[in-house]
Amino acid sequence: MKICFKKNKENEVSVVQIEDEKEIEFKYVNMIKNLIKKEKLEEPITQGEFSDAEVESIRRMTQLINQEVDEFDK
Repeated sequence: MKICFKKNKENEVSVVQIEDEKEIEFKYVNMIKNLIKKEKLEEPITQGEFSDAEVESIRRMTQLINQEVDEFDK
């Protein structure tokens, strides 16, 4: 599952899912369903003016989620 974090000029952050190179509405329920199927999150995309710390935080969150998926059912 690929997700994209977007930051607008008002510093509001939104998230969309990328599927077949198209943006679709991000839904946590869909993410959870994919994670239950052991599908990992791909490297996230960021658009807009994110600080280096924000980008690193987003990447780290994705890594931690994927680590938990790996540990599921062990």
